Amino acid sequence: MQTRPSPCTWTRCVALTCLLLPGAALACSCMADERGKFLHVSAATSASSATISLPANARGVLFLPETYPDYVLRDEGRYSIVRLPVALSTKNFRIQEHGVGRKLTPVVVRLRVEKQMGQQLQGYYLASPEMQQCTGQKNASLPICRSLNAATEDWNEQEQQRTGDKIKRFALQQGLRDISEEVDAAYGLYRIEAREGFKPGKQYDIEYHDGARRLQLALRMESLPLSLNQPAPFAIHPQGAPGREILPMASNDGSCGRRIKVATQPLRLVLPPSYEPHASLLLYFMQQKLQQADQQHMAAAGQFTPFHYWPALCTSIAYGGSFHGEGRELAIGDCQSPAPRQVKAFAGVLEVEDRLHETTLLPISFPAAKLGQCPKMKDDINLRYFVPAMFR
Repeated sequence: MQTRPSPCTWTRCVALTCLLLPGAALACSCMADERGKFLHVSAATSASSATISLPANARGVLFLPETYPDYVLRDEGRYSIVRLPVALSTKNFRIQEHGVGRKLTPVVVRLRVEKQMGQQLQGYYLASPEMQQCTGQKNASLPICRSLNAATEDWNEQEQQRTGDKIKRFALQQGLRDISEEVDAAYGLYRIEAREGFKPGKQYDIEYHDGARRLQLALRMESLPLSLNQPAPFAIHPQGAPGREILPMASNDGSCGRRIKVATQPLRLVLPPSYEPHASLLLYFMQQKLQQADQQHMAAAGQFTPFHYWPALCTSIAYGGSFHGEGRELAIGDCQSPAPRQVKAFAGVLEVEDRLHETTLLPISFPAAKLGQCPKMKDDINLRYFVPAMFR
């Protein structure tokens, strides 16, 4: 499978680009994550494989490849030109019943949670065979490569805001095929199932292999299922009163993070009773819609966008989790003028279910700042809270 030009995750790529920002007082460099991992498993030791226990009605284990399209021309906007997408293959997996040796047939199922949550798909166009020769400076003198380079050169500041549209126009002029759906179907979260099914009370050995890399997992199937028919739905509740705090925050000033005084509202995801014994399997994603502009957010008002409390650019947060864990999250606002907002979450156990549950909206407002409570900081623009999760 293809990866992005850098082996780091997008969050870490953002951190590394801070090295290039003018006037950065402290550059932030983060370690890259290894690609490909099973979710919700206990850590492997020198003596044993990673393990996971699943309800009797689980259909498989979750796997996050952390691979991305192979870009020929891209920006951080809406459109890119890429090579053919490469989906996760069943050839990367082996499954057998523990102690018996009976082999099972792996099945990989793409779980398109981003689409369910209403996140706008980026536009992707398939590069022509000639364009695929233009990586880096290779064949730069070819006419098609010169045209490709010209599509991204000499933008003024106003044009940079329309970069994605410029790439789209270039792709259409070249007659390139829109493969956005194919790309979305190939990259993201998967569930690894067995065609024969996993039986309650049994144990299975699952192996993922990608070149020299091997991941081994012991899957234990429980005897009781997860009950999905619950009268009490998932919900977001406030966990305490809103306030003002000085917190470490990821920022866009070129440093790993800064301590900033912000408005805060602790939140907690409340689970239906039958899900509580399986809380370690829960995936949850929170979104907010600001009712006005907020200096601590890059997101525009009036639309739902993902949010996390992210104390530093190099902070590692599990996929479908939060910094504080256990369904806890922190809504952040500008200290002086925090935007009121609506918050919702998508949550579920996708080892069992195909779709996440959407909560009802929770309105959040913050009390007005007291006199002198929010001291003015130097270079407020650069100290704006940065939310890497928005770009994952």
